[in-house]
Amino acid sequence: MAENLRKLVSNESLRTMHDNLERWLRDYNTNSCDQNLSLCLEFIEQVAKLQGQLFGILTTTAQEGGHYDGVQVIKSRLLPWLEASFTAASLGKPVDSKVPSLQA
Repeated sequence: MAENLRKLVSNESLRTMHDNLERWLRDYNTNSCDQNLSLCLEFIEQVAKLQGQLFGILTTTAQEGGHYDGVQVIKSRLLPWLEASFTAASLGKPVDSKVPSLQA
């Protein structure tokens, strides 16, 4: 698992994503609606790829912990967060402070 995390940390895509977000912010008002929507979708795709990598690390870490290690953390932190986030998204509401934090 540590190797997957090391690869994620050393990947330039997170730094590039931040730079691209700043560029988008700067150009937002001069972009067309289609340009802004396309940029937003590109970021959603990038975030989804990042989440996929993180869920892979989560799975590997849980497997390394044994059969029941990590279950309480997942039940008490991840599942409520996922429920609140997906409920807000399905209702067309922004994810806000009502969504429980994943931090302990």
